[in-house]
Amino acid sequence: MMLTSRKPRPLDKKTHFRNPRLVIIAAEGKKTEKQYFQLFQDSRIQVKVLATGEDNLSAPEYVLERLQQFRDEYELAADDELWLMLDVDRWGSKKLKAIAQESKQAGFGLAISNPCFEVWLLCHLQIPPNNMEKCCDVATVLRQASGGSYNKSNLDCAFYADKIHQALQTAKNHDPDPQARWPNDVGTHVYRLVNRLGTEIK
Repeated sequence: MMLTSRKPRPLDKKTHFRNPRLVIIAAEGKKTEKQYFQLFQDSRIQVKVLATGEDNLSAPEYVLERLQQFRDEYELAADDELWLMLDVDRWGSKKLKAIAQESKQAGFGLAISNPCFEVWLLCHLQIPPNNMEKCCDVATVLRQASGGSYNKSNLDCAFYADKIHQALQTAKNHDPDPQARWPNDVGTHVYRLVNRLGTEIK
């Protein structure tokens, strides 16, 4: 049986850098994460977010499947990275544990937020309160902290662009167990991923 060859790396042809690094993020959300990570596009690194589509298959196993399919479809370079970005809020620890284990075995990075990705956005503005159990709670606090400018479907990326360093410091300082697979309390491990995009904490 003939082996099918993989497709070439899906690079943006507009770049002038000869061999940029690819960072592929499979995300649970449809729009917010994809809009946010447009902030990190430059000539040396290209970020691609595999968001949930109109099929609404946002459960962790489907997000992981999208990342696996991408890995199997394309011929990636040794320094390319693949990350799984999930929320804790709707999924039990048993499911997350299984997905985290499978991701680790595949060599994928984990950027999990508790209860949701919006905690990372809030870290750009303040320390996240510990009493936010659901994503709607985070959205309420985020909307207040941003002066009402937060819109999940139409994220104002420029509003967060100059606050990334603050978000990194806040998220890291608010993480009592950096070695854990995901935050047990309100928090986010998205800072692990953003650090890999060249925005290091000094």
